[in-house]
Amino acid sequence: MKRVALLLSIMITAMTAFAQQSGPEAKTEADPFGWKVNWVPFYLWMSGIDGNIGVGGKTAPVGAGFSDSFANLNIGYTTMLDVRYDRVGLLTDLAYIDLGSDNTLSPGLLYTQAHSDAKLFFIDPELYARLLGSDRGSVDALAGFRYWHLTARLRLDPGILPAFSGDETHNFVDPVLGARFRVNLKRGFFATLKGDAGGFGAGSQLSWQIYTGLGKEFKKRYLLFLGYRRLDVDYRSGGVIFDTKMNGALLGFGLRLK
Repeated sequence: MKRVALLLSIMITAMTAFAQQSGPEAKTEADPFGWKVNWVPFYLWMSGIDGNIGVGGKTAPVGAGFSDSFANLNIGYTTMLDVRYDRVGLLTDLAYIDLGSDNTLSPGLLYTQAHSDAKLFFIDPELYARLLGSDRGSVDALAGFRYWHLTARLRLDPGILPAFSGDETHNFVDPVLGARFRVNLKRGFFATLKGDAGGFGAGSQLSWQIYTGLGKEFKKRYLLFLGYRRLDVDYRSGGVIFDTKMNGALLGFGLRLK
C-alpha cells in the first residue's frame, strides 16, 4: 500500500505541475477534438518474474530475470485500443503471458526442486477523461476494471516429502483507478507514462502497474514504441497464491486509424 500511495502521490504532483504550465485547453492539430482512434496491434513484453506461486496449499518461490525471458519463453503478447470522442475515451488493454521458472529450494530438505508455470490472461477496459490536452501533451484520469484468467501449475521434486504436482484455474476482477501522461517532444518523438492500482480485496488483495517509454510517430499515422512495464499482483484464494512482480521491456507498433 505504501508503494501505491507513493505512485499516486507522484502522479498527482506531476498532474499539478503539468496543469500549471499548460494553461487552458485549446483545439490543436496535435490533440484535436472529435473522434480519435489509436490501435496498437501488438507489443511484446519481455517479462521477468519474481515472487511466490502456490497450488493446493503448497507454495514455492519463482524467479526469472530479464536475461532469462527468452530461455523460459516469458514473452507476452499485448494489444491496446484507444477510442476517444472529445474529452471522453475508452482505453482497452489485453495481454497474454506465459511465465515459467525452475528453482532449487533451500535448504532443499522437504522438496529439492520447484517447477512453476503460470499462464496469465487479462483484459483491462478503462474509461478516461482528458483533463488537459495541447500541443505539449495530455493528462488523463482513468477508472475501470481488470479481468484476470489465471492458470497456475506447480511441481515439486521429492525430498523428505514425496513429489507433488497440481494446477488450478481462477478468474477474478479488480476495480482499477489510474492516470496517464504524454509529453510531445520534437520531430515526432513523445514520452508517455501510465500507472494504476486496483484490487483492494475485491479480486486480488492488491494489484498495481506502471509503464513508461519513448515513441516515435511517422507520417502522423504510424508509431514505434520502446519502454518498460512492471505489474505487481497479490492474489490469494483457497489453495492458490499468485504473489508476483513481473517487469521487463516493451516493444510495440501502433496505428492511428482516425
